Amino acid sequence: METAVPFRAWRYAPRAGDLTSLVAPPYDVIGPELQSRLYAAGPYNVVRVDLGITTPSDTPCDDQYTRAAAQLAEWKERGVLARDLEPSVTFVEETFTGPDGQLRERHGFLGAMRLYDFDEGVVFPHEHTLSGPKEDRYRLMTATAMSLSPVFLLYDLPGDEITAAWRAGAGAEEPGASIVDDAGTATKLWPTSDPGLLETMRTHLENSRFVIADGHHRYETALRYRDQRRAEEAAGPSGGPEGRPPRDAAPTGAPAYDYALVYFSNMADPGLAIYGTHRLVAGLPPQAVAALPRALSETFKVERLTGEGEPARAAGGPGAAPPCAAAAAQTAITAYLAEHPRRAFGLWGPGFEAAYGLELTEAAAARTAEPGRSAAYRDLDVTILKSLVLGKALGISAADMAAERYVTFFKDQKEAFARLGAGDFQAGFFMNPTGLDQIREVAFSGERMPQKATFFYPKLPTGLVLHDLEGSLWPMPRRRRS
Repeated sequence: METAVPFRAWRYAPRAGDLTSLVAPPYDVIGPELQSRLYAAGPYNVVRVDLGITTPSDTPCDDQYTRAAAQLAEWKERGVLARDLEPSVTFVEETFTGPDGQLRERHGFLGAMRLYDFDEGVVFPHEHTLSGPKEDRYRLMTATAMSLSPVFLLYDLPGDEITAAWRAGAGAEEPGASIVDDAGTATKLWPTSDPGLLETMRTHLENSRFVIADGHHRYETALRYRDQRRAEEAAGPSGGPEGRPPRDAAPTGAPAYDYALVYFSNMADPGLAIYGTHRLVAGLPPQAVAALPRALSETFKVERLTGEGEPARAAGGPGAAPPCAAAAAQTAITAYLAEHPRRAFGLWGPGFEAAYGLELTEAAAARTAEPGRSAAYRDLDVTILKSLVLGKALGISAADMAAERYVTFFKDQKEAFARLGAGDFQAGFFMNPTGLDQIREVAFSGERMPQKATFFYPKLPTGLVLHDLEGSLWPMPRRRRS
């Protein structure tokens, strides 16, 4: 199989400026304020093509997608972007402080990978996708014929021979580029075409299975784009949508659109970390929220974690919490979750007398709530919370959760407690992270987890390398690097 392979990447040339001002977070975490700041960072920031600004006067012939294509063409023409002269992979080292305050160092590498349909048993998704983001990414990919942001794949190599080989070779040298983002995450890059290292990668990964950690929408979009390009090529010169002739066929080798841009990281890497995503609820009947500690006692062991506070106000209704209550609740729940790593949650809100710990005691309830699912799926904290608490106790439907009605997701625990303390939400459920062993087991069994089951941090910036989907994967130039 063709898994991790080198390719001729497009990169920002030195004339474009400092790389830190050129890259951007992935499109799906960029809000309007950050988008404006990234635009202001300079005329070549990748956000201008990955998440272009829309205007009321946009038309199908002049919109963020057509402007992205024109911008990329201009950058290539002006030398803002330059293409590698030979195929390579790019090793990445990230030093970061996670949401838990711990300093970590994660390793991986950027390369290309042949696209595999999910039923081929090579690439496994672990969560469901939404149609809106996929349509957006498809329109951008169709307009630009470029892959701008990598899919994050996990491979399972306990001995980590690939990272060891990199450390002994290219990793011992100075990085080719480095950036530090606003959160203090330092990212260093080592492009390499070392034959020995590439062979080590091939031999250790050619029969591997991969789990999508992040970028499900991008991977499914790449599959759709590949299939459309294949259909156009098969239709001949008059094929393609609206009679459009197909693009130039690959002169040699496999077509580039058969491959995805991928960031590979090892499940065994000590710096690979997953964090919890917490759920806050609002807009629910106050009496249902106020009754939670009692109602859940039939299925959960409900433990009071803080002392007596003011009486519950308005039966779970809105209103700010007493001073310091949020901080006390956060401290108690953090300690509780550390002592209860599976099948347990923290519960607190401004209308509760105390913070609570909830530990599942009736495993049969999870089996009944999720019939036909595997034991691994039913045992996930996110499944238990979704089925037995949000669904059964609070009456929030699966459609409501998918549309994020009543439920808001928070990755930052401190922010979540602050919003609860201010009375913006009725109650919050605080989660431990899903384990890598659980992700592996559920994904390899062919199931997908509930929404927001994993939070891999940090996300790799967009703009480190770009993958051209035209021509073949290895269109070699006539002259070589001097």
